[in-house]
Amino acid sequence: MQPPSPWPADCWYAVGLSSQVGTQPLAHRFQGREVVMMRDGGGRVLAFDGRCAHRGCSLAAGWAKGDRLVCPYHGWQYDAQGSCVHIPALRAEEAIPRQARLRTYPTRERHGFVWLWLAGRQASPDGDVLDIPELDGLTLRAGGDMAYTYATHFTRTIENGIDPTHAAFVHGRSIGRVDPATDFSLEHYPVQVEPGSLYGRMPIKVKKLNGLTRLLLKGDSANAYKEYRFLYPNVVVSIIHFGAVTLAALQAHVPDNDAETTVRVTNGRNVLAATPLLNRLFDRITLDTGLQISKEDAAVISEQEPKRVTFRGSHEVLIDSDLILVEYRRMMRERARV
Repeated sequence: MQPPSPWPADCWYAVGLSSQVGTQPLAHRFQGREVVMMRDGGGRVLAFDGRCAHRGCSLAAGWAKGDRLVCPYHGWQYDAQGSCVHIPALRAEEAIPRQARLRTYPTRERHGFVWLWLAGRQASPDGDVLDIPELDGLTLRAGGDMAYTYATHFTRTIENGIDPTHAAFVHGRSIGRVDPATDFSLEHYPVQVEPGSLYGRMPIKVKKLNGLTRLLLKGDSANAYKEYRFLYPNVVVSIIHFGAVTLAALQAHVPDNDAETTVRVTNGRNVLAATPLLNRLFDRITLDTGLQISKEDAAVISEQEPKRVTFRGSHEVLIDSDLILVEYRRMMRERARV
C-alpha cells in the first residue's frame, strides 16, 4: 500500500461548487477529513472542520442559526471564527472551555468554485486564485454543474483531464464516432508554463454527430481545436472551439482521500444566452454527456497502476504528444516536492 502523499498546504484548493453552497451546512470530504461549508448572512462562505470539538459528531447534519453552526448531537454552537459560543448543557457558573473550537479556513469564490486555503487561519493566504483568461466572453452555467467520484487518486484524474489523445478511443459513445481514416498522429504543440499554471492548445480529432449539439458544433473543421489549462494544485479547464462556438468545462479534482477523487464540474459557453428554453435543454445535454464521459473515463483510469502518479523515478513511457503531462509532472515535482 502506498503511503499518504504530503500535499502542500500553502495554496488554494478548489473544493466545492459555489452553486451548491447555501445557508445550511454542506459537507465535502477532503484529503481524508470532512469540511463543512455554509454562507453567513452577507453571503460569504464559511468553512469549518466537520467534526464537533465535543464528541467528534459530524456537523454535516447540523444547521445554521444566524451565522452560527449548530452541532446536531448536543447543540453546541460555533461562530464564524470557529469558537464555541454556546453550550446548552452548560451551567450558569461554568465557562465554555477555551479548547472548544473548530479549525476554520479562509475561502474565495471564483470561476464557479469555492476555494479553501488549506493551511487555515494560522497562515495568511499567499496571493489569490489565478485568472483563467480563456474564460473571457463565456457565461458560466450553474445548470450544467455536476460531480462524479472516481476510485483512484486525484493525480490520475487530473492527468486524464489534460490528456490530449485518449478521447477518440475512450469516448466514442459520448463525444462521437471517428472516421476510420482519421490520422491520429498529433503534431507538436507548445505548452506555456507560468507560475502555478500550464496551458496547451491542440487540434480536435473527434466531432459530435447527433442531436442539438450537432447543430451548435458545426464549425469549420479547420477551425476546431481544444485548449487545456491546469491551475495548481487541482483545477483543469477544458475548452473546445468549433468555429464561433466555444464550450468550457471547469473541473475541480477534489482528493476525498488517497483512494477516491470527486471531480466537480461547472460549465460555460458563449452561445444561447438569449434563448432560455434552449439554454435549459443544452444544460440537460451537457449533464447527460458529462456523466457518460465520466463513466467512460472511470472504466479506464480506475484500473491504472499505480493508483497515484509517480513524479520521481516513474517507469511510464511518455512521448511528445504527452508534453502537457510531462510539464504537469515537472510542476508537481518542483512545487509540491513529491
